[in-house]
Amino acid sequence: MLLQLENTDFTNIKKLMDYARQLNLRLSLLDDNESNTALPGKPLSEAALKSLIESSRKSGTISMGTAHNIIRKNFNAD
Repeated sequence: MLLQLENTDFTNIKKLMDYARQLNLRLSLLDDNESNTALPGKPLSEAALKSLIESSRKSGTISMGTAHNIIRKNFNAD
């Protein structure tokens, strides 16, 4: 599960981490940059990114099937 916490501070995050620890839930900070956004999985390869961009530019969108396959491949879900 990926959570994005907004309008919070380190004290509240520490409370959340302590609460999760009490319930034996494993939470970890994924990213500590200014965007506060992180996605699991490995990044797209140069070829996969190029293919995604070309497909998108040609049609304006990519099919749900293509997006689904890319996401499953990058999250090692197959």
